[in-house]
Amino acid sequence: MERCWQPLLLLWLTVGLVKNNETVNCSCSTHQLTANFTNKHLQVIPENSENVNVTKLMIEGNLITLNDTDQQALASYPSLVELHLDANWITAIPAKYFSVVPNLRVLSLARNNISSLHPQAFSDLEVLTELDLTHNLLTSLPAQLISGLNKLQVLNLQGNPWNCSCPLLTIIGQIDAANVTMGGPQVICASPAEQAGRDLLNAAALYSTLLPSVTPDPQKPKTPVHPQQTSGPSVIMTTTQSTGQNNSTSKDPTPALGNTWKFTASVAILAVATSMLIVCAVKGPSWYKLFHNYRHRQLQQEVEEGDEDFVSTEFSATGRHPTHQTFSFEPMNRQIDEEQEEQEYFEDPYIRREE
Repeated sequence: MERCWQPLLLLWLTVGLVKNNETVNCSCSTHQLTANFTNKHLQVIPENSENVNVTKLMIEGNLITLNDTDQQALASYPSLVELHLDANWITAIPAKYFSVVPNLRVLSLARNNISSLHPQAFSDLEVLTELDLTHNLLTSLPAQLISGLNKLQVLNLQGNPWNCSCPLLTIIGQIDAANVTMGGPQVICASPAEQAGRDLLNAAALYSTLLPSVTPDPQKPKTPVHPQQTSGPSVIMTTTQSTGQNNSTSKDPTPALGNTWKFTASVAILAVATSMLIVCAVKGPSWYKLFHNYRHRQLQQEVEEGDEDFVSTEFSATGRHPTHQTFSFEPMNRQIDEEQEEQEYFEDPYIRREE
């Protein structure tokens, strides 16, 4: 019996050793496909110096900013399929930054400080299926965000202060029309005030329903350009606009004729007023002096004529023997002086009583 159990025991031990070797090989192969640098306080992405076929790179909770050195390091992972850059110091995504890893299918940029995206930030990622932009500082998206992302299926946008104005709602409508699933019920508008607190996807859906009634059909402006020019009013409008453009582009700097006379008249009036002011300022004192002298002479002549009337007067006697008698009088000024002296002298009644 013991001889029978010994072969069975050896067979069982052999099977166990084979299974352990398989599990060890599997873990080794998994280690070769995944590189995990989470919470290593890294400032740059480490390069793949051993040329290992890493397909999943996790660099979360570090100090990565996505500079030129980081792009060169990413180029050393040509087989990369998943890239996780969560919780780093990324603020912007330059143009075609991830073009060095064209096989990328999953890209996670959550919990960063991204406030702007270049319109060609994700160009050349033709097989990208999932993009995570949650919990950043994005307020809008570039119009060419999904241009070239033909395989994109999931786009996570929650946790951003979205400005739900017409440009963003238009872009969200285009993304939704491309059958891309956008993340969850927590995609909330932060501005403008009338949209604050509303769900971004609902606002975009409402905007898309109102859009056809507000904007014309984009195919119509192409065909009716020539027929509109045949009508009278439209011809007048187009010709006036073209002449206005020609005048604006001409090199002649002269103003229009309708305003030339106004400018000339204002300059002439200003010149005349200025010259009159200067003449008055220069000749005014001399004119005033002449006027003062003339007035003084008139007053002096009037005084002299009055004195002659008091000095001499001729009387002619009437009779048989006509004779001329001349009487002369002293000037009135002397008489006035004597009268003043007489008025100043008076008798005191008290003195007369004492006498």
